[in-house]
Amino acid sequence: MTLDSLLIHGGTLVCMDAARTVTRGDLLVAGGRIVALGSAVPAALAALPDGRAAERFDASGSLVLPGFVHAHLHLCQTLFRGLAEHSDLLRWLREAIWPLEAAHTDASLAASVKLGACELVAGGVTCVNDMGTVHHSDALGQALAETGLRAVFGPALMDQGDRVPPRLLEGADRALASALGVADRWHGAEEGRLRVSLAPRFILSCSEGLWRDVTEASRERGLLVHTHLAESPTEGGEVKAAVGSHAAPYFAKQGVLSPRFVGAHGVWLDDDEIALFKRANAALVHCPGSNLKLGSGLADVRAWKRAGVRRGLGSDGGACNNRLDSFAEMALAAGLARVVHRDDPLNAQDIVALATCDGAEALGLAGEVGSLEAGKQADVAVVRIDRLHHAPFAERDVYTALVHAARDTDVRLTAVQGRVLYRDGTHTTLEPARCAAEAVSEARTLAQRAGFAGAAA
Repeated sequence: MTLDSLLIHGGTLVCMDAARTVTRGDLLVAGGRIVALGSAVPAALAALPDGRAAERFDASGSLVLPGFVHAHLHLCQTLFRGLAEHSDLLRWLREAIWPLEAAHTDASLAASVKLGACELVAGGVTCVNDMGTVHHSDALGQALAETGLRAVFGPALMDQGDRVPPRLLEGADRALASALGVADRWHGAEEGRLRVSLAPRFILSCSEGLWRDVTEASRERGLLVHTHLAESPTEGGEVKAAVGSHAAPYFAKQGVLSPRFVGAHGVWLDDDEIALFKRANAALVHCPGSNLKLGSGLADVRAWKRAGVRRGLGSDGGACNNRLDSFAEMALAAGLARVVHRDDPLNAQDIVALATCDGAEALGLAGEVGSLEAGKQADVAVVRIDRLHHAPFAERDVYTALVHAARDTDVRLTAVQGRVLYRDGTHTTLEPARCAAEAVSEARTLAQRAGFAGAAA
């Protein structure tokens, strides 16, 4: 539903602004933006044409916060959930993920996106940074447009690699031209809600020439460069054998690192490599669930923060995580930070920031989203904290409640640009039963095309 104005009242505002304001109060949305918060709301309400909001939402017993930002995601892989288990990264890619991605059609890609989006929206996610597969980018853009999510997305770029299906390989010129064509059609679409990135998959699947061309195109067009690096030990070994160094020094030498660079995982970065990211003002994205499930290792996000590196939180794809759940990722991120730095971990406020304002900053969107402030886009989530699993002191420390007690089923409302996408169990842009049925049907035929005979039964 698209509303001219919306008043969210009676809740606790967790603003994630620079002051980390937490206060009981109301939030007023009009024209897709936050108009006023707290004590400023009555006057702003009176200034509306009829003196009241078109719609009201009672947030009593709930926290009102900026919507979650999933800063690294592969919605094209949601249909592969359960098909690529018990594997490490490179075998997982070569034996399962790449053959499955090569078998996508426009219809299966759209079904995969919408299945994942149902889960994301119901979990309070308002923004995603998505890497598609090589083809079907217009189907991806159209599906994202229909979900109502804010998204940065782009086709995966691949022009080389061991055991890559031929359908996923394109010449460097053609790969980049295709991506720029997607940008021409989709960058800034849906009133700016959709943006396009350049998404070279990782060093092993991209030639030096492609990296050089991507870097130049990013500079000229202002597009993000979204890729993977330093994810697993075996990947790191193959990268060093291929280019003579690990990923971060290679990217620095090639001029790839910049404020427009967003690198997923960064598990195996040492202090000198982290310093390269700080000097370039490049961003890293933590994907704890995926890193654990693939056995990739434990990223030192505390070291990223200490070095002043821009950073975000992501789930990665449904095939290496099996859930697209911000609450699960926050809890894992907090637990891993405690293990890696027992006496100086990230605290709960740091973790909520990672999933909201820090993620928005990592994607270059901090001026528009990531915090509740007047004038910003109204990307908002409402999360209840009045259930048994929150009691008795949830209000005493809202950050701890969000990270260690709350669940995705506690989300009551998700809105993007003031448009309500989910409200008390009901989706407004998607039909979950239909999305699930289409996903099951498309997944079976996709598995058949990819040669996963047992999965197609």
